[in-house]
Amino acid sequence: MKNQIQIRPLIEKDIATIPEAFKKIGWNKPASLFEGYLKEQEAGKRLVWVAYFKGEFAGYVTLKWQSQYPSFKGQNIPEIMDLNVLPVYRKMGIASLLLDRAEKEALTKSEIIGIGVGLYAGEDGGYGAAQRLYIKRGYIPDGKGVTYHYEPTIPGNSYPLDDELVLWFTKKLRQHASLD
Repeated sequence: MKNQIQIRPLIEKDIATIPEAFKKIGWNKPASLFEGYLKEQEAGKRLVWVAYFKGEFAGYVTLKWQSQYPSFKGQNIPEIMDLNVLPVYRKMGIASLLLDRAEKEALTKSEIIGIGVGLYAGEDGGYGAAQRLYIKRGYIPDGKGVTYHYEPTIPGNSYPLDDELVLWFTKKLRQHASLD
């Protein structure tokens, strides 16, 4: 099955395909988001990979060289952002292949990579599957607790349970001896 999965950098013609695929499942991922990602990719600020299964768009991931999360930014830890695989293509290894690509690229500039993950589950699984995947791949919480809009949460305060309530993880990347 993995030989039917193609992963490559985002190109301009993907910008029409991706929002339409998400619209079909009721998610709002506007073309402007991917236009911005493409501009950041061209400027060297972010890398974006798209996954296609048998020629159909299946998911994407981005790697941002300078995180907005203050802890990562201060330590120059690149951040994996916005990993999304359409529900119909989940459990096929696509997310892992996208993460492999991002981690390999991050290793060219850093021995550590970071990722933030939301806290809720939902009808489509929410962040539950992502939480499990990151831990299986060796990501551990950074120990700084949960943030809301990149700011530390304050005990006793209330926060909406939405995409901005995030727990941050890091992973030490290792270079593997090539068998090629």
